[in-house]
Amino acid sequence: MRPPISFLSCFVLIALAAAPLPAEIVWLEAEQFEESGGWLNDAQFIDQMGSPYLLAVGLGKPVADASTTATLPRPGKYRLWVRAKDWVPEHHPGKFQVLVNRQAAAEAFGANGKKGWSWEDGGVYDLSGKVELKVHDLTGYYGRCDVVVLTDDLGWIPPQDTAAIAALRETHGGVSRAVEVMPEVDVVVVGGGLAGCTAAVAAARNGCSTVLIQNRPILGGNASSEILVPPVGAWAGIYRSKYPLDPRETGIVDEYRTAGNQRVSEGKLYSNRLLRLVRLEPNLDLHLNTHATGVEMQPGKEKRIAAVDAVDVRSGKRMRFPAKVFLDCTGDSVVGVAAGAEYRQGKEPKSMYNEPWAPDEPSKHTMGNGLKYFARDMGEPRPFEAPSWIYPYPTCDSFNPERHPKLTTSIEIDYQWMIELGGLRDTYADAEEIRDDLLRLIYGLWDHTKNRCDRDKERAANYELAWVGHIAGKRENRRLIGDYVLTQNDIGEQTLFPDRVAFGAWSVDDHYSGGFFHQGATAQHRDRTESHYMGVPFSIPFRCLYSKNVDNLLMAGRNISASHLGMSDTRVMLTCAVMGHAAGTGAAFCVHEQTTPRGVCQNHMAALQQQLLKEGATIFELQADDAHDLARKATATASSWRTHTSGEKMLPENVMNGLARAVGERMKETTNAWGPDPSVAGPHWVELAWAKPVTFNMVHVSFQTTDTVPRSFAVEARCKGQWQKIVEIDDNRHRRHVLGLDQAVTADAIRLSEDEPSAVCEIRVYDEPQRLVEIAQRAHANMRLPDEGPWLPWGDDDRSMPGLDPKKLEGLVFDDTTARQFGGWVHSTWSDHFVGEDYLHDGNEGKGLKTLRFRVKVAESGRYEIRLGYVAYTNRASRVPVTVRIGDRATVVHVDQTKKPPIQDLFLPLGTFDLTAGEEAVVEISNADTEGYVVADCVQAVKK
Repeated sequence: MRPPISFLSCFVLIALAAAPLPAEIVWLEAEQFEESGGWLNDAQFIDQMGSPYLLAVGLGKPVADASTTATLPRPGKYRLWVRAKDWVPEHHPGKFQVLVNRQAAAEAFGANGKKGWSWEDGGVYDLSGKVELKVHDLTGYYGRCDVVVLTDDLGWIPPQDTAAIAALRETHGGVSRAVEVMPEVDVVVVGGGLAGCTAAVAAARNGCSTVLIQNRPILGGNASSEILVPPVGAWAGIYRSKYPLDPRETGIVDEYRTAGNQRVSEGKLYSNRLLRLVRLEPNLDLHLNTHATGVEMQPGKEKRIAAVDAVDVRSGKRMRFPAKVFLDCTGDSVVGVAAGAEYRQGKEPKSMYNEPWAPDEPSKHTMGNGLKYFARDMGEPRPFEAPSWIYPYPTCDSFNPERHPKLTTSIEIDYQWMIELGGLRDTYADAEEIRDDLLRLIYGLWDHTKNRCDRDKERAANYELAWVGHIAGKRENRRLIGDYVLTQNDIGEQTLFPDRVAFGAWSVDDHYSGGFFHQGATAQHRDRTESHYMGVPFSIPFRCLYSKNVDNLLMAGRNISASHLGMSDTRVMLTCAVMGHAAGTGAAFCVHEQTTPRGVCQNHMAALQQQLLKEGATIFELQADDAHDLARKATATASSWRTHTSGEKMLPENVMNGLARAVGERMKETTNAWGPDPSVAGPHWVELAWAKPVTFNMVHVSFQTTDTVPRSFAVEARCKGQWQKIVEIDDNRHRRHVLGLDQAVTADAIRLSEDEPSAVCEIRVYDEPQRLVEIAQRAHANMRLPDEGPWLPWGDDDRSMPGLDPKKLEGLVFDDTTARQFGGWVHSTWSDHFVGEDYLHDGNEGKGLKTLRFRVKVAESGRYEIRLGYVAYTNRASRVPVTVRIGDRATVVHVDQTKKPPIQDLFLPLGTFDLTAGEEAVVEISNADTEGYVVADCVQAVKK
């Protein structure tokens, strides 16, 4: 029998039924929608506005809808809230709609006239069950949506405070409530640019379990295909003219670097090369799309980091990465600042370091951020109607000096470095607003080119924007302070620090903080002829690569311990890469020696420097002294040797003198290399012999420069009196090779042989643990792989190289990339009419010391016209000796390069010659007895 229900019980049940249910909030992160359509996940401003968001990058054409579904907990009336931004409140450029079950709100979002991010009320909907939501772009001009919220509490108003919003994200699933603690590793590197990638690889190869955290979907930082800043280092033209046999930046960077000539055709390669490099290492764990949000400090040890906290920018998953040592390679110093590291932002006063260019008063101003853009010829007229929100340039006289935009005919958009703003603001805290100003500037420049420029608007009629970058490239913001601060004076004085581990040689390239809007030149060195130290090599001490007050923190990149002016030189990416190498190897020393970076500096510096030299790094005026190098115990002989123009004898023992590169300037340059006599027929060889047989499994070979390497070479070992080939390298493009052997060899001699008379700077021989052999084998195979796309954000087309495609020209074309260089030639793209990637010139220096040799081979016998390709100009030499050699016949032609060649303004016939299939003709260009620049682009052979 059921018990009776009392009056009180009934009252309670009725009361419960009448009580309002708790409010429901359905929180939908836009970047986590099921389908993003044409919207992009923009995660670069998490630190400023709290979250990734969807961005409509349509170049003026609305992008496809982003969409998702949500199941409501109960039917009823729901209010729609959208967190959006009207990024130019005066003009509302980024309007969009949110469709709830295909019904749009009465008003568009992103058009409320308010500055900054804000919540916008989308009205009330009667909803139940599964609901479809779409974000519908209306303009194609950078509409942005952070969160879509549905709530049945019709009176609820979301908070504006970012901390309160962050709490709501966690409560309602925008980010995971739980923080997944990842396995502890030895080293965590944050930042996936050249510095961070190189540091992570260095630490991993030195035996450390390593994590690399990168907040973008690709690697490269400023060099990535999202930003397209081509990496540079030692100033290519000036440095190479002063130090023609110097290889510039070396070490791990040798495995992925390009020539460093500030060209997009080089820069486009870095994202894929770095990804291959990082993925090689089995004890290196890469986390892309992962943004560092903070740190955990070790309990009771305020000066030591215990872990880095991070979030997956796609899913909102939160993670914690514990480690022993941390490297901040973010450029923004996000790890160091979160850990309480001492840092500096802006310009120091002259009273602090007495730097020549320092201002009298300190300033928070910095160099600015940048974006780039690219337009392509569509073959038919493409009008452009300028939006109202651009920064207008009605006439060509509207521009400050050097700022007038160019209509480029190739992918070489490197002049766009001057599209720079934000230095008068905070390039970190105001990063989104600065990016938006850059967008307004770029569209204003394009409006000028298309509609207002007397010089270019006719040529631009068929052009259309193919890409406008939206990920900002950064030059400067927060610099972490170490035990030493590198200054402009250290650069000029070329201070030889006892703890030197890296070097730079760019210039004190201090852009004016006003950037594009600055009234006058773009940078200080344009106004000052003294103290810019362009191409001056200087050392970087290890004390600049670790924090002075966080015990287990190192840094590499533009955020090292340097003054504003010192950083103006160290900030370029190939310099950042060699600093990353030093910091990563230094981090491994911290782990293995159970010490701090300061402890490494004080107690293990000699060992660190020797390890870096072994890894191919450059440390000025420091000789290798490795007791494990078997080559040090050998005796060197060679097939021949030559005398350098400096008078130095390029003897075989130079390959084991402890110096792996040339030293000194121009005529006084010492090669530190064995150089075979080019007048002696090959093969050429250098031999190392031991009194007793030795066992080895690793051979290091360093040639003089990348431009002068042999196309092929071999390493042989003498085992029980018989020579046997143990390594053979064809299609060589690299200066340095670390050759791990499949099995150990016992021999009393080895020799390197080559058909071409290429100089060899260093040979090392080791018996290494198998782990290191496998590292070397993987790295060597990887660096020799061909590059594969896609590379460019707008997709590759026929203009993926800056010049004319040699494959589309008449006959056979042998580009300058195939030429054998002697004496240090300079790559250039200054002209806009050439073949291939670039052309070469002699720098108008070293007369009589520089030659280029093109080898011409034909598949069919016949009569061929051989032509020289060159770029004419008034500053060229008027009597350039060009020799065509076929067998024992030689024809000499003197070319006036001040005059345009008669064929396509590029090619000058040198003569007609009978060539036999497989026979080799040599075309040699010399700068002997010339006045003016000697130029060579290619050689063409056309069958008659």
